[in-house]
Formats: sequence, structure tokens, C-alpha cells
Amino acid sequence: MRRRTQVQNITAEDAKLIYTICGFETAWYPQQDPSVWCSLFNTDAIRAFEFFEDLEYFWNDGYGYELTHRMACAAMKNMFEYIDPNSNKPNATFYFTHSGTLLKVLAHLGLYKDSEPLTYRDFGRERAWRTSVIDAFATNLAFVLYECDNGNGPMILTLHQERPIRLPGCPQDQDLCSLKTLKEKYNRYLTSCDLEEICHIHQEHDEN
Repeated sequence: MRRRTQVQNITAEDAKLIYTICGFETAWYPQQDPSVWCSLFNTDAIRAFEFFEDLEYFWNDGYGYELTHRMACAAMKNMFEYIDPNSNKPNATFYFTHSGTLLKVLAHLGLYKDSEPLTYRDFGRERAWRTSVIDAFATNLAFVLYECDNGNGPMILTLHQERPIRLPGCPQDQDLCSLKTLKEKYNRYLTSCDLEEICHIHQEHDEN
């Protein structure tokens, strides 16, 4: 970038900011050409910044540390309370939040998980955790209850980006998953969802 701009004091932080502006401005004006800021990057540079963001979100909001996405158990617990057929809750409930929260929920559900933790060594390889795809603008996640007369009880349709997605532990040959199966799959997280305990710092005392 220093060669392209002939500005020698551009820092890595400056370059990251320009990359962010490139993406936001291009998305803000979709009917126009890409932002002029994008012209400062070649394809390899854009891929590098994309991977940098994937790494950042993987370790801050994703699978990097179990503690990170365990905090999403509160959202999952709330979802099960509202989607219960015997609940007197409203027929539809909407929550609006930041992308980091949604990424934690996706990780808590076991979605977009690669076989190995993402590290700098994985640059250039195919990966499931691509935040430009799974955490794009207006990203959304929905759980829809179907009360079916099929002998399996209530069924759940999970949608990510308005598209059906099959959760781990659910049948992978159909879009609907029984509520019973989901509760069994995520029961461990629902019964041990104490945020104060999860976020508590346990100090070890050395008596020597």
C-alpha cells in the first residue's frame, strides 16, 4: 500500500481502517462501482485482510475458547422458553444485537466449525468459518416452530440468512428437527447456564 500511495507512514492500523471503509462504502452504495478506497488493495491483500478478520472473530467470538461461546447459552435458553408449544409467550419474538453475539450463538450451536482451530497457518485454505459469509450485513438467525401430526412432536426449522440450515445432531437429510432432539442435544448448556459462574475468575492461591 505504501508503494501504491507513495505515503510511507501508513501503518497496519491505517490499512485495516481503509479496508473497513472500502467494504462499508461499497455496501452502502450497491448500485455504484466499488469504493475508491478499494483500489488501494489487490486481490491478495483483500484476501489477507479477510483472513485477519476471520482469525480475530474466531478467537474473540467463535470456537477459539469454549468460554467465549458458552455465554450464548442465555440466548439459547431464552429461545427454548419462547418456542415451547405450551408457553404463553407471544407468537413471534425478535432480538436485535451485534454481530459478535450472533457469532457466539452460531458457535454454540456447532455451526461452521472447522476440523481444527483456525490459526495463521491456515491462510489460503478452504474454511467453514468465513465471517464475510456467515456474519454479513443484516445477518439473522431464526427458529420456527411447526406443530406437526407426525408422531415426532413439535418440529423446529432453523434459518440462517433466511436459508434452512441443519444443526449438528439433527437429521442431515431433512430441514426439520424435532424439538425433543434439540433439547437433548443442547441440554448440557441449558442446565448449566449461570453467567456469573461462567464469567467468574477463579483465583488460585499459592500457600508456599
